[in-house]
Amino acid sequence: PSLYPEYYLNAFHYQTDGWMSTDSANVYETSTETLFLGRQDAMQRLSLAPLVQYSKLRKDKSKPMKILEVACGTGRFMTFIRDNLPDTECTAVDLSPFYLDKARDNDTYWRKTRRQADNLDKNDIKPLRLVQANAEKLPFEEGSFDAVVCVYLYHELPREARAKASAEMSRVLKKDGLLVLTDSIQHGDRPILDANIGNFEKMNEPYYVDYTQDNLPAH
Repeated sequence: PSLYPEYYLNAFHYQTDGWMSTDSANVYETSTETLFLGRQDAMQRLSLAPLVQYSKLRKDKSKPMKILEVACGTGRFMTFIRDNLPDTECTAVDLSPFYLDKARDNDTYWRKTRRQADNLDKNDIKPLRLVQANAEKLPFEEGSFDAVVCVYLYHELPREARAKASAEMSRVLKKDGLLVLTDSIQHGDRPILDANIGNFEKMNEPYYVDYTQDNLPAH
């Protein structure tokens, strides 16, 4: 079977080439900042608070906290994680080889900047571990991570894929671990918006309406 599911090949929010080109990866940050009126970074940073809080409350601090980001895209949010939790062991997965290349570039730039700012040696900050993988079949053993974070993936998945991705993230998470799922609001979250929430589907988001009506905890 193909590495890329049929749904994955859609050009979500009319992103040029979908997820399958260097050009797409290079313009992603600009296009999404434009789409969300300059709020993209702020929206992503909502996921930081529970990660930082969990790191402080962990009972066993003898080993570094291990964090997995699923569908990391360009890796920009992972630089936010590493800025705030510098002593963690981080792994990021994405299905697009082009976006993984961009994430590698962002990580290289981030490490260079941090070394200069903190006067660190070249080997003091390890490169981010990047893995090409489908969220529906993560290549990690059960209970591998203290925390798993996933930002803006679920609204671009069919319901069956959402269920499989949820099962996989649960599988690789430790029993007392933390799962952070950040995405669009759903029906009922802000009732005043319910009548128009489905309009985002017009941005070539074929699974968005179903996402807004899906009972995510049931997965």
